[in-house]
Amino acid sequence: MVVTPTPDFAWPGAASAAPLDAASANALAHGLQVLADPTRLRILSLVAANPDRPTTVTELVAALGCAQSTASHHLRVLVDGGYLSYERSGTWGLYRLEAPRLLETSASIRPR
Repeated sequence: MVVTPTPDFAWPGAASAAPLDAASANALAHGLQVLADPTRLRILSLVAANPDRPTTVTELVAALGCAQSTASHHLRVLVDGGYLSYERSGTWGLYRLEAPRLLETSASIRPR
């Protein structure tokens, strides 16, 4: 689910803006819930560290030191949240950062 919040909602540091409506608040909360896990933040960081090529599950499992099922669960949450893209190449699952989605979320909470 990718929802673009109102660009100028009221937030600390904002010059003037309207308060969040219910739909925008729910979308922002969902996006933040997706990010509110240390393993998922590490995955985003690991994938972002290689912007020129996709990252495989095998690479992430090795870097995280976790089970493949654990990594796959967190990857699914990040893909469903719009923070990573997924493509299949033969038997490999490849992941790339969806930087616009991450920037959108950070812009939503950044004081203006």
